[in-house]
Amino acid sequence: MQKLIIEAAINEQAPKSDNPTIPYTVEECIREAIAAADAGAAIVHFHARDSDTGDMQEPGTEFYLEAMREIRRQRPSLLIYPTYGFASDAVERYSHVKALADDPGVRLNMATIDPGAVNMGSLDPGGNQELSDMLFNVPHSHVRYVMGMAREYDFPFSFVIREPGHIRHAITYYRMGLVDAPLFFKICLNEDVPWGMPPSPRAIDAYLSVIPPDVPYIWMNYTYGSNALQMNLHAIATGGHVRTGLGDNPVEPDGSIITNAAHVARIVDIARQAGRETATPEEAVAIMRGRA
Repeated sequence: MQKLIIEAAINEQAPKSDNPTIPYTVEECIREAIAAADAGAAIVHFHARDSDTGDMQEPGTEFYLEAMREIRRQRPSLLIYPTYGFASDAVERYSHVKALADDPGVRLNMATIDPGAVNMGSLDPGGNQELSDMLFNVPHSHVRYVMGMAREYDFPFSFVIREPGHIRHAITYYRMGLVDAPLFFKICLNEDVPWGMPPSPRAIDAYLSVIPPDVPYIWMNYTYGSNALQMNLHAIATGGHVRTGLGDNPVEPDGSIITNAAHVARIVDIARQAGRETATPEEAVAIMRGRA
């Protein structure tokens, strides 16, 4: 079985009111990224946030540059990547990605791509009303733009899969020669918001069953909700990889709080008990490139 790639999502849009250790500032993101890396994460992902309110900065170029330069200085091989905004123009939407790739102190070495659309709005099952309304949309032209940058700057990337059609999109890009094998599918499941399939091993099987046998791939579990740990256990046992961290699940199912480093260390310990070694950043790149 492949070594386990662990990704730490250290903040996303989670608020400090849920967990005060969630990083907002540049300094906090640097601290949390280094701690997660030292605990065993090969990949670290974070959002540029407002230092006071926690609101997302878009595109947050200077924030990412400052944070990633220092992270790269301290942990040169760590895979780190930003999030993306909502601009309708691809060049504008991913301007910070290009800036990070061009910057000699960062040399962006990882990205992710969201291939398609999903209704992320939440609903109140009891009141039958909207709690929020957000349509997340990444057209083919934007996906192709990021894939083009990945080829130009030679960094690996993952596809975030929230609906089965997203896998079909990625496979079509592969058939078109726009992406090399193995495809890296990051299967995102949400317990509380009704898009995609609810988290379960059957859901993972259903998503993976869409992939034709001639398409090489690897996959990672990425679950929001109280059963995130159980889904990560399933991934460890069945050859998948794992995303964890406060960005996805800032509070434990019992209401207690832990740190990003503790999230990662727990996965490392479980993997070790299961007889599965964890991947270094260099080994993670080899796996993503089909060399391990």
